[in-house]
Amino acid sequence: MSRRSFDAEIALDLAVNVIPFLIIGFFVAVFAVFNPWGVDPLQSTLQFAVLLVTMGALAVVTYVAARAIETDDRTRRDTAEN
Repeated sequence: MSRRSFDAEIALDLAVNVIPFLIIGFFVAVFAVFNPWGVDPLQSTLQFAVLLVTMGALAVVTYVAARAIETDDRTRRDTAEN
């Protein structure tokens, strides 16, 4: 029997990426609602671009890591072994 995609073990292994993702999301929300430096189109664009690109890169890296963990034979535990 093969294991399901993204089961509980993989979710626990990748949970460490949730905290930085939430922190970056918090700053995106705070800067969208309250911008202490005022609204300058260039500055705001760069500010949000850095945060959103970082969030996107973290999401992609997390997905790739989950796929790598899932397909690695050393981490695969079939229920037929028990």
